[in-house]
Amino acid sequence: MSAETIFVSYSSKDRPFALGLVNELQELGANVWIDQLGIGLGEDWDDAIEEALEKSETFMIILSPTSVESRNVKDEVNIAINSKKKLVPILIKQCELPMRLQRRQYADLTNNPDKAIHDILNFLGLQQKASENLKKILSLIGITEAPKKFFQKIKVENSEKEIEKEIDAEDLLVSEVEIDSAIAMHKKGIKKSWQMIIIVAIASISLFGILGFTKLITVPFEIAAAGSLALNLLSINPFGTIKKRERYIDLMDLLKLKRERLTRVMNKLTDEEIEKFNTEFYNYIKI
Repeated sequence: MSAETIFVSYSSKDRPFALGLVNELQELGANVWIDQLGIGLGEDWDDAIEEALEKSETFMIILSPTSVESRNVKDEVNIAINSKKKLVPILIKQCELPMRLQRRQYADLTNNPDKAIHDILNFLGLQQKASENLKKILSLIGITEAPKKFFQKIKVENSEKEIEKEIDAEDLLVSEVEIDSAIAMHKKGIKKSWQMIIIVAIASISLFGILGFTKLITVPFEIAAAGSLALNLLSINPFGTIKKRERYIDLMDLLKLKRERLTRVMNKLTDEEIEKFNTEFYNYIKI
C-alpha cells in the first residue's frame, strides 16, 4: 500500500459507516483521513478540512441520499474533481448521483458488496484476503452479506432446451417500480371515478329539471324525483371504489417500506416468505 492520503467525504448521517470503514482501512495499512479522527483539539474545522483535502491524493466519497444533498460534500466533490484527485465513489444507499459523478464507475455496496469490496481493495492496493475484514461493516448500512443467488430454468426461444440463469434473491420480490406503477394506476382510477360521479350528478340534476319543471313534458314530481334518485344511486359504486383504491395506495406505501426492510435480511428469507410478499402486492392491485 502506498503512503498516499485518502480523504473521506460523507454525510453526518452516514458517520457510523464512514468511521467503521476508515477504521478497517487503517487496520489494513491505508493512510485515511476523516474529520472525526483527523482534526485535533482547538483546530478550526474548515481550515483543517481544506488543508487535508488539498494534501490528499485520493478522494473517497460515501454516496447516499443525504450525502448527495449535502452542501459541504458537494463543495468537496467539486474541489476534488477540479484538482484531478483519484476518486473512489462508494454507494451505500440508492440515490440520484450528482451530475459530475454520473459517468464515473462506483463501488456498489447495495447490490454487489463482494465485487464492491474487491474493487475498493484493488484500487487502494490492499490485499484481497482482507475482504472479510470489510464485510463486517456492511451491517452498518443494513447489509449482512452478498445477495443470495438463485438459479431459474428458462426455455430457449424456438427450442425445447432449457438454460439456467443466475438471479439475485432480491429480483424475486416485486420491484419498487412495479409498486409505484400500481399506485399510479390506482390514482388514475380514482380520477376516473370522480369524473363518473360528476357526470352522474350533472345528469341527475338535468333530468330532474327537465322532467319536473318544464312544461314540454308533463311528468309527476314523484317520478322525476325517482328518476333523479336512480341516477344518484349509480354514483355509490364509484364512491366505494375510490375508498378502496385510497386504502390500497396507503397499504402499498407501507409495502415499499416493508420491501426495504426485507432486502436487508434477504439471505434469511424463505421462498414462502418471498411468495407471501408478492401475493400481498397482487391482492392490492385487484378491484
